[in-house]
Amino acid sequence: MAKANKPIALPVTVKRPFRIIAHRGASAYAPENTMAAFKLATDMGVTDIELDVQLSSDGEAVICHDLSLTRYGITGYVEAMSWPELSQLDMGSWFSPYLFQGEKLLRLQDLFKEYDAELTYHIELKGTAPQLPHQVCRVIEAYNLRDHIVITCFSYEILMQVRAIAPYLRLGWLVRDIDKKVLAKAKALELFQLCPRADRLTQQAVRLAHSIVPEVRAWGINGKREDVLALIQKTLAADCDGITVNWPDWISH
Repeated sequence: MAKANKPIALPVTVKRPFRIIAHRGASAYAPENTMAAFKLATDMGVTDIELDVQLSSDGEAVICHDLSLTRYGITGYVEAMSWPELSQLDMGSWFSPYLFQGEKLLRLQDLFKEYDAELTYHIELKGTAPQLPHQVCRVIEAYNLRDHIVITCFSYEILMQVRAIAPYLRLGWLVRDIDKKVLAKAKALELFQLCPRADRLTQQAVRLAHSIVPEVRAWGINGKREDVLALIQKTLAADCDGITVNWPDWISH
């Protein structure tokens, strides 16, 4: 009879400086991208958080992942609404009306005011507003947090815009795979991170990436408990430098 696999004990222990990045905050336990999720992540000891930013119709850098608010039980689009309108929305009841009713959207400046230089902010640029890179860079400069920022995006062209606006900022490119074309473009833009999907990682690809960029961090850690744990183990085995995870308490230094 084959032996059953030994269950993985939590938390999974990793060595510093591996980045445990709370994905939209501790988003498995609190509504994503809200102060409740970020506070819980910091209570868990996390010092790296990932968040999504897009522009309101009046140019505020608003922390929200989806362009449409439908998944949160709200009609409308972030980019079509003003900050005074967005600031009144209930962003907690979709997750738990008992625990989080009335939880509000945040602006990037609200998060910076709360945590300042205590955290490293992995800011993913979302949406279609042409002024988004400029506005995000302005807010970062206003709070003097350039050394605590990694700007990420799936769009290489938007990362190029950020490089032109703020050449000192660290940039991370979100990709599915690491291949020759990706490596060439990463070298051309002098990226700080390449961010591949965890389920498509190979140790060889990570090794090649490390010849071009200082860090490789994985994304897409989803699924059932056993799937999430397997992906965490996969990133560690591939020698990644970090991971975005909805369950930041599942990993510990």
